Amino acid sequence: MPFTPDQLHDAISTCRQRLSVMPKRYWIAYSGGMDSHVLLHAMAVLRDTSRFDLCAVHVNHGLHSQSGEWATHCQHICQQLDVPLTIMSVDAAHERGQSPEAVARDARYAAFTELLADGDVLMTGQHCRDQSETFLLQALRGAGPRGLSAMPISSELGKGVLFRPLLSVSHAELLAYARTHGLAWIEDPSNADTGFDRNFLRQTLMPGLRERWPSLDATLSRVASQQAEAHQLLDEMARQDCEGLVDESGSLAMTGVAVLSLPRQRNVLRYWLSGLGLALPSARKLEQLQHDMFNAAQDRNPHVQWQGGEVRRYRERLYAMSPLQAFDDSICMDWIPGQALRLPGTTGILLSHPVKGKGICIDPQTNAHTELRFRHGGETCRPQGKLHHTSLKKLFQQAGIPPWLRNRMPLLFVDNELAAIPGVCICEPFVATADKTGFELEWTPVN
Repeated sequence: MPFTPDQLHDAISTCRQRLSVMPKRYWIAYSGGMDSHVLLHAMAVLRDTSRFDLCAVHVNHGLHSQSGEWATHCQHICQQLDVPLTIMSVDAAHERGQSPEAVARDARYAAFTELLADGDVLMTGQHCRDQSETFLLQALRGAGPRGLSAMPISSELGKGVLFRPLLSVSHAELLAYARTHGLAWIEDPSNADTGFDRNFLRQTLMPGLRERWPSLDATLSRVASQQAEAHQLLDEMARQDCEGLVDESGSLAMTGVAVLSLPRQRNVLRYWLSGLGLALPSARKLEQLQHDMFNAAQDRNPHVQWQGGEVRRYRERLYAMSPLQAFDDSICMDWIPGQALRLPGTTGILLSHPVKGKGICIDPQTNAHTELRFRHGGETCRPQGKLHHTSLKKLFQQAGIPPWLRNRMPLLFVDNELAAIPGVCICEPFVATADKTGFELEWTPVN
């Protein structure tokens, strides 16, 4: 059955049902290639009968000598179809060790994310062959159900929605449509470069596989859909297993996870890390994480790191974060009550709010010098209401401050005397009395 705009109309109806609201505007990610040109042309046909807001966006990666000519071609086609075009230029240069394809893709989708407004739908031209190739690439990388789901038909993207309406349409159907309507498209010469994994698969392996199994693309796309369902079920199980185990800070209670089977533990860990927006570790690193966190002695604080994330254990809870960066703890910074202070490196932001009878109070008539420092060891202070000085080590333990944050916590000094530890205590004699205005301190660590 040849591809027609009516098929696209049905896909759009499905998209609207998923959104539960009428999209305000449709964007076509228009590269100038055959797939996106067919999508643009078919959407323009529908627009003329259904009357919706249609725009196109072309991303110039600046990686090819003909990039400027391609942008001009896209502009010309959009003028013919009476579709407004936005051209966005991105820096897609990759560094040594990085995947050129991944860098270009990330730059492109970052531009799309910046572009979309509330209610916008971005439509891309990936089709059935692209889906089957993505599935095989993920399988060759050892991906689990999440990766083997390949490309979802729709997902959130910034303030809008990313929609792939052609995933069930074959490349041959799109090509037939393009030829029938006399479309002119760009052939990117980099598509023939088998140094790229997808091109190698497409040019070298897939033709032989399709010759032996003609329905290969549809079959692999169906398997990807099945994996997407499996991934959804695993997420639902993990959500149930995590119920009541994650606190406001995002830390995970070990006791509730330890009673699960080993596969369910790993499923929970993947779900938890994904929910925090962290890159998932490899299968091998995940097993190390599982082993170290649940088997280390109680007096140990195990730490497992991978590219894009790390997990630490403290008091039967797991804490996940981006890898902590080194910072200069010898820095001293002037502190002005009431003003936000960004701390060095990634140690956080210190806020202070004036409150009657609470917080730290400094007599303005004394012209005292207030500054922020970091811990070096041996510091003590006399917390509010206490008769004796206490070491910071003991105060941190009492407050349940994880060990990796203790040297990163800001300390406020007044004329070289420790006056406050944000989030822990105000020290005597700097506590605001009932008739005085003090400043409540709020430290938000950033990682």
